[in-house]
Amino acid sequence: MKPAAPATAPLSEVFASIQGEGAYVGEPQTFVRFAGCPLRCKYCDSESTWHATPRWRWLQNGSARELLNPASLEDVLGAIAEVEAGSAPRTVSITGGEPLVHADFLATLAPILRNAGRRVHLETAGVHARELAKIVGQLDHVSADWKLQSTMETGHFEDAHREFLKICVDAGVDTCVKCVLTPGVSNAEFERACAGVASICKDWLFILQPATPMRSERAAITNERIEGLLDLARARLRRVRVIPQVHRQLGVL
Repeated sequence: MKPAAPATAPLSEVFASIQGEGAYVGEPQTFVRFAGCPLRCKYCDSESTWHATPRWRWLQNGSARELLNPASLEDVLGAIAEVEAGSAPRTVSITGGEPLVHADFLATLAPILRNAGRRVHLETAGVHARELAKIVGQLDHVSADWKLQSTMETGHFEDAHREFLKICVDAGVDTCVKCVLTPGVSNAEFERACAGVASICKDWLFILQPATPMRSERAAITNERIEGLLDLARARLRRVRVIPQVHRQLGVL
């Protein structure tokens, strides 16, 4: 007998804001941020999501309401309705942490949202292929990172990224790939990333995202270096853009 999908999952927060990264930058979205992440990026700006806390919160009009973790499906759906109260329904962005840690919960949540007429977008590190396969048919868009080794405290993910992106292309799901750039990025590792994406789909949007100085990455990559990496990407991929973290510039979540 197939085990029942988990009825709960740990959250960090639910809020409505402006998408600040990726292909849909600038779009009003509702964010469901899950807690828990096994990766450690040197530039991480959401360390609070690495581990589940006793409570999670939903944010509306500058005020916060806290609820106990783990959250139920009813909790999540109720929070989405509350943060959108008085406005038109938005695309729901599933983010984290690493949301695919909770793929079985998402396999239940995503169809409910889509059956209600919502677009469901996934923001992910792009390394959990087996978990993606459980929900890829219920997603409208995947924003997947390609983690450069120089930007990580531990781990080497090239093979995991290829396996992950292969599932996206086989499923025909709209996908973009984001590569975060720090001053320590080498041309060689960046070219391997471009070649890896190009070997799977040259037509996906490939986004160069200069890291906002955080944690152990206290300096920003220079515009000259970005221009050089942009040229390397354009030599292999058809759609390349440089997009900073717009939500940081706007001062919103």
